[in-house]
Amino acid sequence: MFEFLIFLKNMSQKDNILFAETLKLPICHKNVFVEERSLKTIISDNGETMQIKLKDASAYYFNFTEKIDKRDFEIIRTNQCLDINYTEFKANIIEMLHQFLKGDMFLKCELVDKKCTLTFYTKSKIKNIVYLALELHITDQNEIISEMYIEMSEVQDINIQLQKQLSITKTQIQQKDTEVQNLELVRNRIVSQFSKDLYQIDELFSSKLHNVQHQVFSKLSLLQNQMVDLHSKINIIKKENKLRNNSRNQIIEKVQRLQKENDENHETIQNIKKENLSLNILRVNLERSIADLKRNLEENRGINNKLELKNYELEQDLKKLSIIVTQKECKISELSKDLVQANNMLVGFNQHYDSKSQQVEELQQLLTAKEKLLQEEQLRANHILTSFENYKANYNKEKFEEITRNLMLSKRKNEEYQEDIRKLNKINALLSQRVSQGIVG
Repeated sequence: MFEFLIFLKNMSQKDNILFAETLKLPICHKNVFVEERSLKTIISDNGETMQIKLKDASAYYFNFTEKIDKRDFEIIRTNQCLDINYTEFKANIIEMLHQFLKGDMFLKCELVDKKCTLTFYTKSKIKNIVYLALELHITDQNEIISEMYIEMSEVQDINIQLQKQLSITKTQIQQKDTEVQNLELVRNRIVSQFSKDLYQIDELFSSKLHNVQHQVFSKLSLLQNQMVDLHSKINIIKKENKLRNNSRNQIIEKVQRLQKENDENHETIQNIKKENLSLNILRVNLERSIADLKRNLEENRGINNKLELKNYELEQDLKKLSIIVTQKECKISELSKDLVQANNMLVGFNQHYDSKSQQVEELQQLLTAKEKLLQEEQLRANHILTSFENYKANYNKEKFEEITRNLMLSKRKNEEYQEDIRKLNKINALLSQRVSQGIVG
């Protein structure tokens, strides 16, 4: 590779290089394939002459050169019947080489009597179509030796430069090794300090973890005790609710009895009304009789003096009878008022009973809803406890704080529910007292 670069350098100093590539070309001898070689193909132009060189870097004896000027081109054009000029010839050779690199054209070397024929052709179904054949002669030995000497000199110069570069690189490597050693010492110190810090952090974490575990276990035991108390309170509330249901049933039975008594009292009132009506009729009849008697007395006073004494007695009897009738009328009036008041009380009591029954049903529904909420809160608390047990193995502080907040929230909700239940108990007791007062009244 160095030789090829040196050769290109020397060529570029003298000529204008048109093409310089390493091509894999088939080598034929008397039109028989022998081998395939990687040949350095160099085409240069100095204006008047175009030079074509083929050489194998691995075998110095395989070195062919041909210089073509305008006179030589005329001979080639005449022999091969070309329809181009010298300038087009140079451009077409470069173009055909690029087509060979792309695979659009074929190129081969045929060796015959120390000559190399470079043939450009394409393949068809019948035969190969030759576009151009260039005959290259073996390079002069002096030129080969000169090239080799120049290449050796260039290689020596490159070797000197490489040695200088190698010395500089060694110095840089030594500096880098020193820096690496210093960095290794720094790294060891950092690792040692890191190990100490890590050990201290581990001890601190262990102590903190132990404290957190202790606090968690204590709070968990406290929470379990609170849950047991809450469960016992819920059982008490259930028992109280059952007692309230029993008392409600008793109240309903009492109300039914009162309704029956009300019906009986209603019948009694109707009977009293009928009796009052009959007494009023009797009073009217008595008043009519008294009026008739008075008229009879006035008419008979002058006729029958003998009957005065008897009339006097009758008057006394009539006065007594009037007093009795008046007393009867007062009693009937009071009884009518009592009947009206009793009827109003019954109507008010029925309305009060309906409202209290509706309130009792609403309270029962509210108690049922509160009981369901308490059950849901208990299930949620159990779920939180289960999640906390699953999480204890990981010692996650953030999750523990979240669980603690959830437990505190559940505790506050339970306290609110207990306060609501206490209020409902007071309302229920007050309603029971009012219902009992209404029954007694």
